[in-house]
Order: sequence, then structure tokens, then C-alpha cells
Amino acid sequence: MNLRSPHETLAGCCWLPRLADKVRASEGSHFPLLYRLSLGSPVGIDGFFLRHFNIPFSRIRAAVLESPTDEDLGQWFLSQPTVNVGTITKWNHYGPKLGTPGYPGSVFKHLIKWFVYPKSVKHPVDSFFDMIEQDEE
Repeated sequence: MNLRSPHETLAGCCWLPRLADKVRASEGSHFPLLYRLSLGSPVGIDGFFLRHFNIPFSRIRAAVLESPTDEDLGQWFLSQPTVNVGTITKWNHYGPKLGTPGYPGSVFKHLIKWFVYPKSVKHPVDSFFDMIEQDEE
């Protein structure tokens, strides 16, 4: 499975391309259980993303599956009433810091690294975005 980096952007927004990749991959039979459990989960990065933009997972899932291209998905995303330059800028600052000290998930990150992101045990990184990138290298 090949998912884009959490830092990669679509419509100027990080995490959106990765979320789109996960939704598309979930339609196949080889979507790993851990990804299946976390897709759209309110306690994971998807949940933070969806709450930040006040978009229900069912709506973004439908948009991903109905959008033939990333450009179409980007246009749909930018047309949402809660999506604008300000909310995207805030997310692009906030999202990559999830799991760092002073941001949500800091304690949780230390608990799950042992079985979800084992590379970060020997080579610690600051955020969930960095843990994901490191794990998928």
C-alpha cells in the first residue's frame, strides 16, 4: 500500500491527500486492519482533521470516492463552508504538531509507539506526522 506523506498537500492542505489515499485503499481487500480501524476514527489524526474542518467522515468519504481526480477532490474540499485560507493555515500549523509536547496526543504517542510505530522507539521523533513518515520509509 502506497500512501502519501502526511505533510503532502492538496488544495493547500496537509493530510487531505493521505486521507484520500486511505479512503481509496479501504475499498480494496488488502487494506491492513490497523488502517481499517483508524480510518475516520475520532481519536486519530483523521478525527482531528474532520473536527477542525467540521466535515463528517461519511461526507468526505463520499467526496473522495466520487471525485475522479485529486483536482476534483480539491475543488470539492475548497467549496465546503468551513474551509478557507484561515482554517487551512491553522490546520497546516496544528496538524503536524499533533503528538508533540503541548499538543493533543503527546502521552498517547508514547504508549502506541511500542506496537504501532516501533522505529520511533530507537529513533524518537516529535510528532505523529513524523512517526508515520519514519515508519513508512
